[in-house]
Amino acid sequence: MPAAQPNGDRMRARTQSLCRIAASAALAIAFAAAAWQQACAQAAQKVTVRFTWKLKGEYAPLFVALDKGYYTSEGLDVDLAEGSGAQTVLKLLAGGNEKFGYGPAVSAAQAVSQGFPVKVIALYQTRAPMGVISFPEVPLKTPKDLEGKRLAISVGETFGDMLGPFTRINHVDMSKIQRIQMDASARSAQFLTRKIDVMSVYLSNELPQLEKRAGVNFNVLRVTEYGLNLLGASMIVGEAFADNNATTVRKLLRATAKGYRDAMADPKHAAGIMAKYMKVPEDPDVLDKQVEATVISTNAPAGKPLGWQESADWEANLSMLMETGGISEVRPLGAYYTNDYLQ
Repeated sequence: MPAAQPNGDRMRARTQSLCRIAASAALAIAFAAAAWQQACAQAAQKVTVRFTWKLKGEYAPLFVALDKGYYTSEGLDVDLAEGSGAQTVLKLLAGGNEKFGYGPAVSAAQAVSQGFPVKVIALYQTRAPMGVISFPEVPLKTPKDLEGKRLAISVGETFGDMLGPFTRINHVDMSKIQRIQMDASARSAQFLTRKIDVMSVYLSNELPQLEKRAGVNFNVLRVTEYGLNLLGASMIVGEAFADNNATTVRKLLRATAKGYRDAMADPKHAAGIMAKYMKVPEDPDVLDKQVEATVISTNAPAGKPLGWQESADWEANLSMLMETGGISEVRPLGAYYTNDYLQ
């Protein structure tokens, strides 16, 4: 008879056998997990959200949703991409070459009035965070202080286009404002070198950048406090795509709303996330201020989904656009926006 195997040898043999079984099981699980991840990646629907401009802090809520996996959880593979102007993006949406656009609703309103088949499906700013600024020694406390000042005017620049109704609302003599026509790209340099006295800015973009460059805190006239309430950041979609992909639209808005909620709860953390995605690095203090200005102006009505749209806001903006010649006709409100995809 063969000699009995010592207890230590038998134990080692059993342990080695169990290890081989465990290793095989672990390998099988790993292969299964990899296959599952690949299947999920293949199943995820690829979607691009095209911004109307280059990356900036006010886009942080969407990058929060991306970074935290909210889009992925909805089965979406989302690409957040830069754009080159609202009109370009709106034309792409209308032609079906882009699915989602993110930019000013007031631009979408103009496109709809021109017959573009696009629609605003979520409105994140009922009051675009705009202001007019001056250096500390240049008085600017009320709209009346614009009289006697040099103001840069550029083609397509929002405040310049709305100067007429703004001055009428606030009883300002527009003939006493020296309007200087210049290219949009030159306005900041002209302001910083004191060749103009006042310029309009977005509080969620240019203001923090210019204050950092100048090293001063400017006087800020917040135009929303004086009746100029323009519809700001929004999600825009081509009508044909939305009609045929309602579930996808709802998923995107649901995940985006989560990103907005998180950014509102912790703007500084949201700015830190945004910094990871900036193609051109931005000063952390500037990003913090851009995100803070964004979340303060976010449209989150009580008892309604974030991004909910009210007819009164649209009616007021369309009336203002008619008055300024921004549109030639007002179509039925349903042509401009819908809340049907919000949850």
